[in-house]
Amino acid sequence: MQINWCYKGISEGVTFGDAEASAVLSDTGIVSVWMRTNRSLALDVANVASQDALSPNALDDHVNAYALVSRTTPYISLSSGCIEFAGPNTVPPKYAALRTALDFATDGGRTSGYVFRCWVITGLKPVPELPGFAEETRDLNLFSNLYLYHNEGEITAKLVVPRRQIHWVLKVGPNLRPVAASWSPSGAPFGAFRNPDFLLPDRASNVIEAIY
Repeated sequence: MQINWCYKGISEGVTFGDAEASAVLSDTGIVSVWMRTNRSLALDVANVASQDALSPNALDDHVNAYALVSRTTPYISLSSGCIEFAGPNTVPPKYAALRTALDFATDGGRTSGYVFRCWVITGLKPVPELPGFAEETRDLNLFSNLYLYHNEGEITAKLVVPRRQIHWVLKVGPNLRPVAASWSPSGAPFGAFRNPDFLLPDRASNVIEAIY
């Protein structure tokens, strides 16, 4: 296994604001759409049904046809950045993970939103149906069928990213700059809200940094 640092951008809206962003660190973690829409299921039923929702086809749909599964997907898109080969004797373009997350958080500069920094465990082979491991879908050696959005540098988590793996959250405006949130002390500089219960991934294994 290996560990990857990632970023997640979530837009501010009617169902997700400062309170929900804070709760991600203190309570819920980053939750997939499947988990949110099935929250009324009994735990024993949800445990089986959520795993049944994981499959290679479901992962393919999540990456390549998200609009079709946006209300049902058990997967969570994170960005860890990527480098695109541009041919011999050229400088390959880099797609920064944080920049991608900012774009998703602000819906391309149209709204305010939140960026979370987290880490996930990935395997060295594809296991889309196995919970507990994220999939390094940006690696085209492993996922050659998921090349359409390669420059998003996606790593795909499953069901939930636990709160202890989430380092901080930052609120940003449409101009991509930090803005005040309910957790911002009066008169203090705007900044990230750090998770007091966060655990460093170094305790588990070697770590692969996101591409900046």
